[in-house]
Amino acid sequence: MIPYSRELVKHLDTACAGHNARKILFAVDREKRIHAAIYIIWDKNSAYYLMGGSDPDLRHSGATSLLVWETIKYAATVTKRFDFEGSMIEPIERFFRAFGAQQSPYFHITKTTSVLLNIVLSIRLAFQNFRK
Repeated sequence: MIPYSRELVKHLDTACAGHNARKILFAVDREKRIHAAIYIIWDKNSAYYLMGGSDPDLRHSGATSLLVWETIKYAATVTKRFDFEGSMIEPIERFFRAFGAQQSPYFHITKTTSVLLNIVLSIRLAFQNFRK
């Protein structure tokens, strides 16, 4: 998980708003209660699901699923792809896959000149791969 500072998020939102490349969608009921919200940004190639959340008391209303579907449909009007940005949290990953999301690996490359640190990182990587 990438730690976001409020300043970074504000700067990103301001930049995307200035380029008309972001949208915040809400699922609201007749009583004006917000069940869920999603924040997406996009460029010419893809829309990115950056943030989403729901009211814990209203989480079982189905609003989140409806909102994700509506977000995907909206994104199709402004760009070519929809990127869920993934999740390491298994229930969220399953939820995204229910919409047809496909897992795609990403790589993390590091370089170190420290022999000791190289050994520690190698052991850590081996342990992580063993747990899978």
